Amino acid sequence: MRQSMTSSRRRLIGHNGAAAAEGDYFASMTDLMLGLIFIFIIMLMVFVLDMRQAEHRMTSATAELTESNLARRDLLRDLAKILDDQLPVTIDEAEGTLQLGGDILFPQGSADAYPDALPKLRLLGEALDRVLPCYAVSSDAQPPSSCALRHRGRLDAVYIEGHTDTTPIHTPRFQSNWDLSAARASATYRRLIEAFPALAMLKNDQASALIGVSGYGEYRPVDQSGTAAGMQRNRRIELRFIMATPNAHDAESVVDRVNAERAR
Repeated sequence: MRQSMTSSRRRLIGHNGAAAAEGDYFASMTDLMLGLIFIFIIMLMVFVLDMRQAEHRMTSATAELTESNLARRDLLRDLAKILDDQLPVTIDEAEGTLQLGGDILFPQGSADAYPDALPKLRLLGEALDRVLPCYAVSSDAQPPSSCALRHRGRLDAVYIEGHTDTTPIHTPRFQSNWDLSAARASATYRRLIEAFPALAMLKNDQASALIGVSGYGEYRPVDQSGTAAGMQRNRRIELRFIMATPNAHDAESVVDRVNAERAR
């Protein structure tokens, strides 16, 4: 009788121990699952916050680029307004350029300006001297009080570009149209600086010289008709205005991050 009770008690204890062990196992699994859910919620919150920050930075960069483009448009229109009825120019707001077309500055095949081109270059220099300091760092370190900027934007560079037609050239002075176009751009720059030395002192926000020169020969035509009028249009001096943009590395990083997250 005593042995039977002892055996029953052992079976009861064994059963209770197994139940307790099973209960501990399920409790451990529940704790584990709750922990994983908590970690998942934290990761999801971090992901959402990171995406919002990335999209905010992208929106800010887009807004800054839009402002810069509008500022460049204002700059071009201000120059054209000052030169209106004094010097024939063509502005291209999409490309950010101002063109002095045809042969108003140089004879065909030459980089020596016409005598009557010098007053025209002085008019251009005067307009640049009035407008560019509003978008750059001048020697005075302060923009002129006459600046009435409607949009935020800073210039990174202004290139005086020389362009020719397709007529070949090979002389002791000019071996090709590359040489001719570069010489015309350099001559234009010298004339502008001689008339308005302050233009040479203008710098961008990285303290680099704002104005530079380049020559493209016949390789960037604005008219490909091949007509005499078209070739005259291609012989031109062009001013290209480059606006400062948001930090390129930051912008690329934001774009890559947003694209990667959207691809998941």
